[in-house]
Amino acid sequence: MKDGVFAFDTDYEVCYEIGLSVNTEILQMEVCAFDINNKNKKPSPNDRKLRDTILAIIEEFFRTNGGVLLYICATGDDMQKYRFRLFLRWFNTYEHRDLYEIRTVEDVMDDNTPNYGAIIVEKTHPDLELILARFDELAAFLKKPIE
Repeated sequence: MKDGVFAFDTDYEVCYEIGLSVNTEILQMEVCAFDINNKNKKPSPNDRKLRDTILAIIEEFFRTNGGVLLYICATGDDMQKYRFRLFLRWFNTYEHRDLYEIRTVEDVMDDNTPNYGAIIVEKTHPDLELILARFDELAAFLKKPIE
């Protein structure tokens, strides 16, 4: 697995970058952090091609890596809840959705900022139970007030 960025413009002139970066700290194992970034901050209408492109990138990721995909929404503009729900709606329409286990976390951390994230793992992954257990531990940690 290696880091990468996919950049493209939509028919609505919205510039997107889809980032994939290796992270070994979050779950104490190699996962790929998945990032969707609207580079020019233009409003993005309900764009089926955008959904299809993101799902194609996810499918290609699993086809070539067979790894673990971690999606965490950026919190800088208070739109994370809406991006997260849109991402889940898109993923749940994916024709091969049944091949994957997806877990989510929605909670507030110490600065009262709502955080949203998900982990996606192929159901055939040899470490599926360990990965899900570590994600559940992370989710439980995020729910605890930081002292």
